[in-house]
Order: sequence, then C-alpha cells, then structure tokens
Amino acid sequence: MSVAPAGQGGAGSLNPIRLGYFAFFLGLGIYLPYFSPYLIAQGFGPDTVGAMLAMVMAAKIVAPPLLGWAVDHSGRVVVWLIMAAAISALLAAGLGLLVGLNAGLLGWMLLLTLFGFFWQPLLSQLDVTALRLTGSAPERYPALRAWGSVGFIVASVGLGALIDRIGLAAVPWLMAATLVGLAVVLWRVPEPGLPRDPGTRAVSIRARLREPAMLGFFAGSFLINLAHGVYYAFFSVHLAELGYSATAIGLLWALGVVAEIMLFFLLPRLRNRFAPLGLLLIAIVLMAVRWLLIGYQADVLGWLLFAQLLHAASFGMTHAVCVWVIDHQFPGRAHARGQAILSAASYGGGAALGLYLAGLLWGRVEPGIAFAAMTVASLLAFGLMLVSRRVVCWSPGAREVI
Repeated sequence: MSVAPAGQGGAGSLNPIRLGYFAFFLGLGIYLPYFSPYLIAQGFGPDTVGAMLAMVMAAKIVAPPLLGWAVDHSGRVVVWLIMAAAISALLAAGLGLLVGLNAGLLGWMLLLTLFGFFWQPLLSQLDVTALRLTGSAPERYPALRAWGSVGFIVASVGLGALIDRIGLAAVPWLMAATLVGLAVVLWRVPEPGLPRDPGTRAVSIRARLREPAMLGFFAGSFLINLAHGVYYAFFSVHLAELGYSATAIGLLWALGVVAEIMLFFLLPRLRNRFAPLGLLLIAIVLMAVRWLLIGYQADVLGWLLFAQLLHAASFGMTHAVCVWVIDHQFPGRAHARGQAILSAASYGGGAALGLYLAGLLWGRVEPGIAFAAMTVASLLAFGLMLVSRRVVCWSPGAREVI
C-alpha cells in the first residue's frame, strides 16, 4: 500500500474506497434485516434477542476509540481496517458454527461481543479514510458513502430473495463472505496518512469534551441512534407478523436506502446552501414522524412506503451532518479519535441502549407504543441539538473550525 498525501486522490484512486463502502454495507444489509430473525429462529425470545443485539452494539463504546487512537498515533488507517475486517470475517463464520455446538447463551454472548469489537469500528475508520482521501473537498464524501447504500440495496433485495430460498441459516456465512471481500478490497485503498493542513489549529480532545455544547451534541447523537432501536431490532419481525414476505421486507429496507442514496447526491448542494443545524433539525422531525407511521400505519402500504422514504432523513441526513460536525470540530491529529468518539457515543452507546430497550418493549406493549417511544427519544434529541447549536451551526459551505 503506497502512502498518498491526504486530499491528493483522483477519481481512480477513490474507486477502492467506493468498493470498501459497498462491501461493508453489503454485510450490513444482511445483518440489519435478517440477523434478529436468525436469532429468533435459534429459539431466543425477544428480550434475549434485544440483549444479544445490544452486546454487538455495546462493543462500539470501547472498540472505535481504541482503533481511533491507534490510527492517530500510527498515522496509518488502512492496515488497521484490513486487520479488523479479517478478524470480523472469522468471528462471523464462528457464529454460523455455534448452531451445531450447543454453546448456550453464554457462548453466543461471548462470540457476539468479540464480533462487535472488531466489526463495529470499521465504519468510523472507513469514514476517516474517505475524508482524508478527499482532503480539502469533503463535499465529495456523500457520493463515496452512497456506494455503501448501493451495497445495502444489493444485500437486502438480492440476498433477501436468496435467504427466502435457502433459509436463515445462511445469514452468518453470508456476513462472513462480505467481510472477506472487504478485507480484499481494502488492500487496494491507498494509505492517506495523517491530514496535513498547516492552517488547522491543534485541538485538545479533553478540553473539547468538557464543553457543554459539545457534550449536548454527543448526547443528541446518542438519542438519534437510540431512537432507531426498535426499527433495527424488530422492523423485519413487525412486518413479518403483518404478513409481508422476506422478499417484500428486503425490498422495503432497500427502498429506504434508495432514498438515502438520492439524498447523498443532493447533500453537496444542500451543504453549500443551508446551515447544518437547519438540516439536522428538519431530519430529526421527519424521523419522529417516521416511527409513528411504522408503528401505527405499517399495514397500509402507501404509508409504509412513505415512512421508508424518510430513511433519507432519519439516517442519511443525521449521519452526514454529524460526520461533518466532527470533521470540523476535531481536525488534524484529533481527526480519527473524533470520529471514533462519535461512533462510540452515538452508534455504540445510543444504538446499544436502543436495542436493549427494544427487547424490553417488544412483546410487552403494542408495536405502535414501542415505536412511539422512539418518537419521544427523537424529540429529546431535537431539543439537545437546538441548545447545542453553537457546535452544529456554521455558515453554509464554510470549512473553518469554529
């Protein structure tokens, strides 16, 4: 792997990172729609499934900051990504072997935690790699990230039909195969090294994390991801109980990601015309509406289709704006750790608690009430982002750190 100066990558040099996003989200497109049904098929109840999924996410609290520290101190990101992808592939295959070993809940929990530890840091450091390769043109990031959405669609539609034919037992093996593919693709990604921008001032991570507005931003990000808990854990189960087939469920997941792709290609224009705070607040409101529609109108196809289109806001817009905020607030040698802290606090802690709460809610209350609880979490996130607007808001198109 050759070392390329940050921001020097041309269109050709960005092709491997596009494929890297595609491969990672190909696996995620198997995990999100089909892993909880896979666990239920192994005889685990909703409470246990929620706890098991939470263990995978909880690893994100610890693992991304550790990998971010290693990346920032070594100046190398791709080599760490290859190692994490390869180990994740082996552990995913191990999940497929557990079925025949009668390992018990403890064995499942242990292996899921190890899998989460190596799998969860991959996305935040793929983002770091992409942002370093684009350098002074971070508006190119959404178009790169859109390739991940394409991978998710291929998985949820094409592999959904395959799982319909061969059964849920294939789920961990398909995940392992995508992670092997990711490790292979990453060998072709140029090592960008640390970002070199003499105009960027040094940042003390500890000092930044003591700022009330920054803490409010992280708390809001935490709640945004917590609010996806019932969706990620039981959306497929909810639709199956309403009579939708696995193929139809895969298509509905894919519809949301198609909307996300369309948004990613619009984001550079939106970034240059609107302040991030406005984009984020609108996205959170639409997210709150989405959970109510899924909870109470999922049996009406038209409303369900509209709710899935809102995935562009609830995930696509919130993710992109939060990544941009961290890119502004944690420059230079704090870059990888900043993205890792976001990953740990929001996609780790928030998602883990959301999945755990989903397991507690599902089966105890009506689906509508479970999704309405996620709406409440969304509105709390709206309030936190509003009071933390100093961190989130800067002039449209601006790049300076504030």
